[in-house]
Amino acid sequence: MKWIQRGWQLGLAYKNAGRLKEIIAVFARHGFTDVATRMNLERLMPAKWKIVLSEQREIPPEVRLRIAFEELGPAFIKLGQLLASRPDLVPESFVEEFSKLQDNVTADAFDTIRLTVEADLGMPIEKAYLVFDPLSLATASIAQVHGAVLHTGEKVVVKVQRGGIARIVNQDVALLEFLAKLLEKYIPESRIVSPTTVVEEFFRVLQQELDFSIEANNIAKISENLKSFVDIKIPKVYRQFSTHRVLTLERLEGIPLKNLDLARKAGHNLKKLNEIGARAFFKSVMIDGLFHGDPHGGNLFVLSDGRLGIVDFGMVGRLSVKSRQSFSNMVLAMMTEDFETLCYCYADLGSADPSVDFDGFQREVRNTLAPYLGMKAQDVNSGRVLIEATKIAAKYQIRVPGDWMMVFRAIFTMEGLGRALDPEFDIMDLGKDLVKDIVKDQFSPDKIGKDLLWVAKDTLSLAQVLPRNIRWAIRKWAKDGYAFEVQSPQIDQLKVQLDRNSKRMSASVISAGLFVASAISLNAHETHMIWTYPVFTVVTFVLAGYFWWKS
Repeated sequence: MKWIQRGWQLGLAYKNAGRLKEIIAVFARHGFTDVATRMNLERLMPAKWKIVLSEQREIPPEVRLRIAFEELGPAFIKLGQLLASRPDLVPESFVEEFSKLQDNVTADAFDTIRLTVEADLGMPIEKAYLVFDPLSLATASIAQVHGAVLHTGEKVVVKVQRGGIARIVNQDVALLEFLAKLLEKYIPESRIVSPTTVVEEFFRVLQQELDFSIEANNIAKISENLKSFVDIKIPKVYRQFSTHRVLTLERLEGIPLKNLDLARKAGHNLKKLNEIGARAFFKSVMIDGLFHGDPHGGNLFVLSDGRLGIVDFGMVGRLSVKSRQSFSNMVLAMMTEDFETLCYCYADLGSADPSVDFDGFQREVRNTLAPYLGMKAQDVNSGRVLIEATKIAAKYQIRVPGDWMMVFRAIFTMEGLGRALDPEFDIMDLGKDLVKDIVKDQFSPDKIGKDLLWVAKDTLSLAQVLPRNIRWAIRKWAKDGYAFEVQSPQIDQLKVQLDRNSKRMSASVISAGLFVASAISLNAHETHMIWTYPVFTVVTFVLAGYFWWKS
């Protein structure tokens, strides 16, 4: 299967050779010629960029890489934005630079947008919408947003995928996968980051972002999960006017929380909204396992009636039941300054290898986080603490999953925004009651009873099949003369290696014999000659060379 996959990748790279050359040229132009050379891609570089200019060397590599990503378009911009959320994988200087990546694109013409909307909805745009503003409200690399009004009079926003963007992104992601494999093969130091794993995670995130029906489902689920929060408003999804490439949502009109001065002047109770948002976030993470992954001030609004409006659910995180319990334990460990439990939580999350230096990991976490001990809660950013611990975990080959980094980044962002709204804001203090209830629930009689019930059911199932399997195993053992057969992939590899070595040895012996015969025949008197040598001498010499090459 590996050689089939390898052939497919090479075929794909050949098919998109023009785009691959463009990518290599952009990286070369920004001073990354050495990387392309080490990856054996030098032949794809334009000759004029094979020499790195002195002015390029003066620009920090993270700046040059960010500029290259911006030039290469949507897929690379999205990759940079993903890397900006993974400080455990890339250095801090690169994280800061990638955070500056912006979608610098011009809006698609209205005719292109009309074609997409009408093709996906299966009706003229005038039949779906009473009013559809041809000018976009916002434009990004994947989609653009237009204001509209339904025939029922409801104001909506329509998110429309840009023309041909799925094909462009999928092509670039395939080439990124190809380049990631070359990086790991030819540049060993890149294996620490695991480029192929990063691209796989990136592909998964991007595929979800390209399918607006997934975003529609996320909005509906989160809205249902938070229906008890009457002070939170999540936009309604109009399913009849939504598809994989078109998403029609209720339009929320209010003051974005990034405009703090305007929100304060409007007289809204921002401290109350702060607490509501934090409690809703903790519920989403620890109980529902489905949460908004990018809760910054541009996605949070104060509505005219004082409620908190939340928009843009393109980036959503998911946690399993086990992960939610682990997060609760992690938060509790932070609140009690129990670094040993915190490290065990990280090791469990990252599926740590038994050979990991756990004592070293725990010691480094304690030393790094010790300065935070005794500080006032409002002086400590809990998200930053979790991210710092994640960086240390990565040094010990404990790789935290992407959804967990989304949780930590969300806490970091929310805590920063919360402190801007209320200097005494403490996000962990708001979540501790919920955490204690969840941890207490893990050891409640009902929970233990349910767990024991599942254990009993599994034990009963095992008891039903175990005697039968033992009987068949003994019967087969008796049939084989009570002999054991040991199978191991290493044994098969050893057999192949021994067979290969024996063939090489045989070829070497034959080659040596033919060389000797060729040398002896030089003195033979033969009428048939090739150049000035006897025919037999030449033939045996060629055969000797052939067998020597085979050995």
